[in-house]
Amino acid sequence: MTGTGRVPGADAGVDDEAYTRWFVARGLPHLDESYSVTEDVLTRTVPFLGLVVFVEMFVTFGDRWSGWAQAAVFVAGAVAIVGGFAGVNRMRGRRPLALPDEVGLAEVVAFVVVPALVAGVGGSTDPLTGTVGVAAANVACLAGAYVVTRWSLIPMVRWASRQVVRQIGDLATLVAKSLPVLVVFSAFLFLNAEMWQVATDATLPYYALVVGVISAVGVAFLVLSVRRLSIDLARFDGWEEVAERVVGTPAAADLDRVRGERPATAPLGRRARFNVGLLLVVGQGIQVA
Repeated sequence: MTGTGRVPGADAGVDDEAYTRWFVARGLPHLDESYSVTEDVLTRTVPFLGLVVFVEMFVTFGDRWSGWAQAAVFVAGAVAIVGGFAGVNRMRGRRPLALPDEVGLAEVVAFVVVPALVAGVGGSTDPLTGTVGVAAANVACLAGAYVVTRWSLIPMVRWASRQVVRQIGDLATLVAKSLPVLVVFSAFLFLNAEMWQVATDATLPYYALVVGVISAVGVAFLVLSVRRLSIDLARFDGWEEVAERVVGTPAAADLDRVRGERPATAPLGRRARFNVGLLLVVGQGIQVA
């Protein structure tokens, strides 16, 4: 199997969706060469963005209106938001209330602009402040959802956490072996007046600088170890090793299609390399934490 989420020479009969789901569930979406921003990334943000819009609908309950007028403004705002969603769907040739199978510029503009206009008309602040504030909040939510979804950060952390749980036994053994050394180190380092005097006199910027330097050194070590690990993971001595590694993956069913004289790995693209490195760094970081 290549590093692009497809089986070489075996496109016919291969379930690409199974590979995509498998990669996304493990925080490796960019190993699928067909991973698309409009069809795969933004469409997965729709439930979250819909929740944001639902919450923003209640911004229309402000002190500018009261009684039945306030209720009318709320209903009108809800109708405007739903109408905007349905209008974009009809423009795309979809059913009015169907979830989009592709999110493009029209959907993004509608998400940013329509709730902002509704908030500007019915909110408690002046129209300009309400419109700009909600639009800015929507842009921030969209950007955050895009980053999290594009790199599958939540599945990545979940997968890495499961790996740590599986290794609890090994970690407990390691802690038990290293505990005496840690106790001696702590006794000499922390149980002295000079250390506590320095800690007392340290200002917040100095403390932040020290923590930042230590964190940077730790991340540097993680990155170096990840580079070596990623190189080792890309090497196969034979098809027997490949068969062991693909157990429980969609590639297991397609392995017989691609057996040859020697297993070969295709070079990863820049995004795919970064994605693999990010996953390994997150996994190693969770273990260290």
